[in-house]
Amino acid sequence: MDLRQEHMARCLGIDRTTYVRKERGSIPITTDEWVKLAEATRKEPSFFFKHAVPAEDSGDDREALLVKLYRSLTTEERDDLVCGMHLMLKGIRRKTVRDTLERLRSI
Repeated sequence: MDLRQEHMARCLGIDRTTYVRKERGSIPITTDEWVKLAEATRKEPSFFFKHAVPAEDSGDDREALLVKLYRSLTTEERDDLVCGMHLMLKGIRRKTVRDTLERLRSI
């Protein structure tokens, strides 16, 4: 998209060096930051994940296995999974977890 790192960092409210570290995978990009990146690039948040295929399953990569499972589900099954996650994690008090779960339920 030919966007400058400085511009993207400003959109996220972080400095350029932190953005570079996030871009390289040295530090994670938060859910809120993915949403801000989507807004800045005028893309849906899913755009960033459509072409990301998990690497060959190593058996230890839970995230890749969960993504693979989620992608294999029907829309109704995905809704059930999200509702189940919400019920399982409702006791977690961290705001980022609660906000993410609410956002998932509203999609």
